[in-house]
Amino acid sequence: MHAQRIESGTPDGDALGFFESLFSGWLELKENHRLYLHFIISRDKNEGNTQTLLRQWLAEGYDVRVVMPRPIMQHILTKLQFVPTMECLPEWYEGIVECWRRPVRWMLPGSSGDQKNTERGDNIPGTVDPGEWIRNHPK
Repeated sequence: MHAQRIESGTPDGDALGFFESLFSGWLELKENHRLYLHFIISRDKNEGNTQTLLRQWLAEGYDVRVVMPRPIMQHILTKLQFVPTMECLPEWYEGIVECWRRPVRWMLPGSSGDQKNTERGDNIPGTVDPGEWIRNHPK
């Protein structure tokens, strides 16, 4: 799968609203409209810029995932109804890592946004069960 690393302040970053005047960081954009936010620092704290950026990406139809978010980002993600899941991103990290995302069915047309059975990322296609991954990848 083709992936593109995008940093804030680049033409590609600016096209996504990831402006250097507002943010420092990098993300990864994959072919299927999946966006992994690996690192972000808001230059203007407590102004709502990060939340606005995430809402913009969601409104534009991106499958937004935030890799190993810090507690303040987890607070923002919880407000946006993201859930923690585990994924394997071998091009960047060894083993499995925590990625927060919205459940797939919420992104489907006509979805109700019901959180039933997804509080911990249960039953979310495209994610990895940590126990299964460990069993299949012994050291």
